[in-house]
Parts: sequence; C-alpha cells; structure tokens
Amino acid sequence: MKNNRAALAGVAVVVLLLAGWWLFKRGGGQSSVDLIAQLQTAEKRPASGTFEVVDAELNGEKRRAIYTVPESRITWKVRVPDDAWLRVMVGMKPDSYTTEGDGVLFRVGVSDGRGYEPLFQQHVNPFTSTGDRKWIPVMVDLSAYAGEEISLIFNTNNSAPGAGDDDRNDLALWGTPEIISK
Repeated sequence: MKNNRAALAGVAVVVLLLAGWWLFKRGGGQSSVDLIAQLQTAEKRPASGTFEVVDAELNGEKRRAIYTVPESRITWKVRVPDDAWLRVMVGMKPDSYTTEGDGVLFRVGVSDGRGYEPLFQQHVNPFTSTGDRKWIPVMVDLSAYAGEEISLIFNTNNSAPGAGDDDRNDLALWGTPEIISK
C-alpha cells in the first residue's frame, strides 16, 4: 500500500513538473516585438518619405515614436507569436494642434501574401477635436495569425475617407508600436 502511494506521489510530481515546464516554455518565448527597433529593415513607402524615430510628448506623456507624413506606408515582415496583440499609440505632433488642417487617417492591416485584411482605422484631428491632443491607445488582436509569417502594414492618409486631399500640418506619430503576447 505504501509503495502504491509513493508511486502515485512520484507520478503526480512528474505530471506537475511537466505541466510547469510546458507553461513556462509556452510563455517563455519572445514576449514582445519592438517594431521601432525593426524600422531599419521594414519596407517604407514612398522611399523618399519621412520615417524618423523621435521622442514625442503629447499631453505630458512622452513616448518613442515613428514620425511620418501622410500617404506613407511601413511594412514589417513578422512571425506572429501565440496570443499576440499589436499595441500602438497614435497621435499627431503638437504643432498640428493650432494650425489648420483636417487630420490624419491611421490604418493598420495584415497581408499573408494572398490578401489584405484591414484591422484598425482611426481618424485623428487635433485642430478641430481637442480630445485628439493626446496619445490614443490601440490594441489589435493578432492571435488568428499565431505562428504565421505576415506583413504588418501601417498606413497614414492625409484626410478622412471622402474628405478631400488636405495634407496641411499632418504630422503623424506611431507611438511605441510593438507586438506583445498576453
């Protein structure tokens, strides 16, 4: 009887160790992908465009950001980790708060080589909307692409859909973009 209990206890310990190892290994992989750190290897369009890493402060909150002007595209090739989310802040440089313009349309999508899927769209216009004079947090679930290599595409457009083509003071910022695992 004692031998059976000892064997059962040994099996329980082994099961617990294996479960702990599995959980550690699953969560112990790459926990985030810093997209600013990978900006040099990303495809940027237009090639002559502005793609500058800056420290930007909006409404008292300072972040590393990618400064770009509208009608731009940044494409990163990434392998999506398990339970992945895109976390980014969008905003516009404070110079755009008091100078006339109609804002920037921020868009994010993915391509798997077969098609493009839009994931997020946000129009930011701090000239007419004082609520846009800050970092606007964005979280996008990427778990449907876990384990896949995708193209993660950030676009900026110089106006909201159907609003014309006004690029005045469109000083777009992508703040601390990263892929995280939850």
